[in-house]
Amino acid sequence: MSVLKRIRVVSSIVVFHIVLSFGSAVSAEQSDNYLERWQAMNNSMLQPNWVRFFTHAATWTGKPHMDIMGIYQPTYTDFEDDRVDTFGFTRARLGVRGAVTNNITFWTLFETARNGVTGPTDGGFRLLDAQINWNIGDFVNLRMGQFIPDFSQTIAAGAFVDWIDYTDIEKTVWFFNRQGDGQTTALRELGASLWNEYHSGNHVFNYEIGYYNGRGLNQVEGVNSGQTGDPDDEKDIIAGARYGYGKAWAHAGYWIGEREFSGEEVDKTKYSATIGYGNFIKDKYWIMAEYLDTDEEQPLNADDVESDGFYIAAGWKPHPRWKLVYRYSECDCEENIGPPGPSDTEQHTFSLTHFLKGQMKIVAQYDINNDDLGVVDFKDDNAFRVYFSMPLSYRITK
Repeated sequence: MSVLKRIRVVSSIVVFHIVLSFGSAVSAEQSDNYLERWQAMNNSMLQPNWVRFFTHAATWTGKPHMDIMGIYQPTYTDFEDDRVDTFGFTRARLGVRGAVTNNITFWTLFETARNGVTGPTDGGFRLLDAQINWNIGDFVNLRMGQFIPDFSQTIAAGAFVDWIDYTDIEKTVWFFNRQGDGQTTALRELGASLWNEYHSGNHVFNYEIGYYNGRGLNQVEGVNSGQTGDPDDEKDIIAGARYGYGKAWAHAGYWIGEREFSGEEVDKTKYSATIGYGNFIKDKYWIMAEYLDTDEEQPLNADDVESDGFYIAAGWKPHPRWKLVYRYSECDCEENIGPPGPSDTEQHTFSLTHFLKGQMKIVAQYDINNDDLGVVDFKDDNAFRVYFSMPLSYRITK
């Protein structure tokens, strides 16, 4: 066993025991009834727990049920440079979710549009999420399958935030693995994780620690996966933890992984740190800031690929049906990746959201970009985007 593997195993055991100790102290104050306890958490939640949301946890109504659910976001993009203005889909997703027993739930989601997830030329259907969640008593949940790990707060909530496009630093750190792949992860990983959430008065704590293939949507290991590198059993560990007090909250994510090329081991390490005040879904005012960093070793003694950056965003609802959001971001992106990099980017984003009903909304966004793309001097690609966002959920079993 390599030194890195030993560190992974020991760290996982230590973190898990700490979490269980914390959970034992807090869960003693909770109701013995599983449904009542989770309903109380839902009612008192000051910030969304996206792990809980995407596992469809605590939805037992006394008998099994299944919902059709999805989200449609047709989008128009108008660039100020010479690129073609176009209609497209940010998301066109459909799936099913449900509860089998009082402690086992499932969630499955497909992308149906031609976009960055399915490929610019392939289009068609692609599996995004397929997971089963098992609540094991008061202490822990186990989820297994393909899903979004708890690494970054707003990336996990991409379908619900009030802007259309991600920042450059989010795309660079999480959308791709840079160890010879260059293929999208679509923020998903295939593996298993342990997670839970605990409440005590105004204090909220949730965590997740998972063990994954580290290949994103490619799902399988080795040369038959279509990726470079040797077939090996190396896995990634991704962990996230969040603490909230009242409306103030903080989140941290950690990602460590390893691959093998011609007998040479190369490591990757990624970090995220987020602070915020308020709930961007329901509060009149909110603000958040996130820092992201990645360092990915390359084979054949090439220089590491390194990126880091941040964004800060704030929102205001002057009226229940209207929201204004400003976001500023910087990215020192992809150092040592070669031409046309490195790429230093700066972006100002202004968005206006009009809510039609619930989370059904129209969002208009204008991006002012200032890009320094190293050896190639591309134009600053200011852009205007607008989309109609319609989430849906319909129970097909009673």
